[in-house]
Amino acid sequence: MPSVPTFGAAIYPHLFTPIRLGRLTLPNRMMVPALTTSFAEADGSVGEALIHYLVERAAGGFGAIVTENIGVHPGGRVMPRMVMADDDRYIPGLARLAGAVRDAGGVLIGQISHAGRQTRSSITGQPLVAPSPIPCPLNREMPHELAINEIERLERAFVETACRLAVSGFEGVEIHGAHGYLVGGFLSPYSNTRTDAYGGSLDNRMRFLRNILRGIKLRLGDDFPLIVRISADEFIDGGLNVDQSIELVLRLEDEGIHALSVSVGVYGSFNKVSMITGEPEGQWLEMAGLVKARSHLPIIGVGRIKRATVAEAGLATDKIDIAAFGRASIADPHLPRRVLEGREDDIQCCLGCNVCLGRSSRPEIICPINPLVGREDLLCRAGAVITARTVVVHGSCLAALTAAWVAAVRGHEVIVVELNGENGGMQAWRARVPGQEEHAEVLMAARRRAATAGVRFLAETTKATTADAVWRVRRFEPIDRRRLAAGAGAVSSYDVLAGRVTVVPGSRLVAIGDDLSIAEAALLAAARGAHVTLLASGPSIARDAHPGYREVTRRKLRQFGAEIATGSESPADTDVVVVGHDPALNYDSPDAWITPSGNATAYVADAYEPGVFTAGVYKAVTLALAFGGPEPNQA
Repeated sequence: MPSVPTFGAAIYPHLFTPIRLGRLTLPNRMMVPALTTSFAEADGSVGEALIHYLVERAAGGFGAIVTENIGVHPGGRVMPRMVMADDDRYIPGLARLAGAVRDAGGVLIGQISHAGRQTRSSITGQPLVAPSPIPCPLNREMPHELAINEIERLERAFVETACRLAVSGFEGVEIHGAHGYLVGGFLSPYSNTRTDAYGGSLDNRMRFLRNILRGIKLRLGDDFPLIVRISADEFIDGGLNVDQSIELVLRLEDEGIHALSVSVGVYGSFNKVSMITGEPEGQWLEMAGLVKARSHLPIIGVGRIKRATVAEAGLATDKIDIAAFGRASIADPHLPRRVLEGREDDIQCCLGCNVCLGRSSRPEIICPINPLVGREDLLCRAGAVITARTVVVHGSCLAALTAAWVAAVRGHEVIVVELNGENGGMQAWRARVPGQEEHAEVLMAARRRAATAGVRFLAETTKATTADAVWRVRRFEPIDRRRLAAGAGAVSSYDVLAGRVTVVPGSRLVAIGDDLSIAEAALLAAARGAHVTLLASGPSIARDAHPGYREVTRRKLRQFGAEIATGSESPADTDVVVVGHDPALNYDSPDAWITPSGNATAYVADAYEPGVFTAGVYKAVTLALAFGGPEPNQA
């Protein structure tokens, strides 16, 4: 009797069921949503990096790909390197992109957008515009209130842009009405206080969007796929909530759109938009389900969807019709194919670190899990080395595993020596912190990737291994050593995180500092039963990390009974003082690094905070590419 498949469509039947949007049939329910990459050229045209990026995800099996926001007007640029389609001169590049994605088996949908007040005039070169003269709470620049004739010109700009995309071969359009940009700004009473035909009632506030939709349908036909993205809950006083959004959706359904992408938040509640490590996966699917229960539209769900199990559950319980794998598609462009083929263990899981959104070390999108993002052809251009060599890597932090993988792909013999008590490096330390367990999963996936490429793993040994090169891991630990030396029995945040000191339940522990490592050392100690006080120099904690970590860590500290206060001196009855970073030390400070003993031809950098350890990962790729041959042009 033939065996029954236990992978792919057999266990994810909803995920691999086709769905129809207008005249389009998508082969599965896995979508790449609009994600900012900044891979456009400086003049707004499509660049090779964007083509490589989207083609790779099409080849990886995603049922549909929505581009990042494409500009309809120069005054609506949200970043300097933004794809534009406000002029016919952009059509050749857009057509090249659409053709490349189609040739790779993908379906390309273009998101069209205008930033409204949520940008800067230094980016647009023009005064900001908005429905009402209310500044964005983040950018704080007063926008010009649009006059009726200016609104009508922008309506036409959206329609013309949609037509250019259709002419270029795009197979659908998504209108960005979420996250507080111009369309969403009209929809929300939080940002629209007009008293004319474009403000006040819901019907008036959606007039701008309605006119755009009707204009596109008039030009492209009723069956040209149209998606609208909304923030179902803006999570801000005076903003849209779910009940109001449902009323909006019912009206959009009457306009004949083909799908609705249900997101959340605006710039004033940005942490709701860009959730980080430790926050629930699929967090906004319940909200999408509330919308779907009242609408006949296909619903696209978002919110830290990174696993097929989460997506399938959302589909099976009728909360959504399509699952948007956002940052997960950055980390692993071949996620759908791996799921379909029963190779889920090979998926490089998104960590949720949000380095991609912060773009902390480069102007364009970067990713510590997938440092080839936007340069997907880099290893092909590098090619195999002419002379294979042997390299021994002492340590298995993420940067070390990445260097080993790249070197092995190029044809070198690579041995990773896993050091006793330090497997996984500082990211393994972080995996011990409540809510940060995903780091262990990321390390395991990186280890499997390296092993698949031919990397051998050995336990630490005193026996010398003959090698052409030896790479060792050095750690970024910019501890305030003066404070550490001044306090009797004081320990560093990394002593706690690495398990070099024992946290005694019931002990009184004071953690002093403003960085992520001290905040999470305090959290780890509190979770292990210590009475913890975290002393910061001001109201903010974990200042070196993404703002989402500050919010999540503060919440977790409260959960475990820790106190957060302002100050720098520990009480006399303190049992243990834990010291964090010295703000005077940075990445280039020699005193910030712990360098191992032993001979080394090169060092790989490990660090705790995501932006800093990502820099180490990218340097590790450069090291591995240069070993045994010249590094290819990475432009």
